[in-house]
Amino acid sequence: MRKTMILAAALAAAVGMAAAEEKRSFGCSYSSSVDESELQTRADNPGMRSILQEYRVRWDAAYVRAQCEAFAAGDSYEISCLKGRRDWNAIAAMVPEDLHGLSAGALRPHLLALQAENDGFRDAIKFCRSVGAITRGR
Repeated sequence: MRKTMILAAALAAAVGMAAAEEKRSFGCSYSSSVDESELQTRADNPGMRSILQEYRVRWDAAYVRAQCEAFAAGDSYEISCLKGRRDWNAIAAMVPEDLHGLSAGALRPHLLALQAENDGFRDAIKFCRSVGAITRGR
């Protein structure tokens, strides 16, 4: 019985140390964390790709914050590179319908307005750091 208790304590300590040393980040180890093929498929001109990128950052911010809230609550979470895990249908649905089919020039005022807004990503990362959900980078 005593050996079992000692083994259980040793395992718990090892798991705790591994969790403490775990490097959690939403960054990717390769050059681009953006799903380029999705952008190309869903946007017919550079202006629309830029707008879709802006909404992608907003989706990322909401997703990142939700994962860090789950971490803080002790619930299931996934903190890793977002490439391949984004819900591109949800991201595309964020783009106002009246923008579809417009030229890059006609999209510019909307793009500039989006770029002037707070997309929430830095705030989400700041929250993640404050609860200890991420340990490096973003």
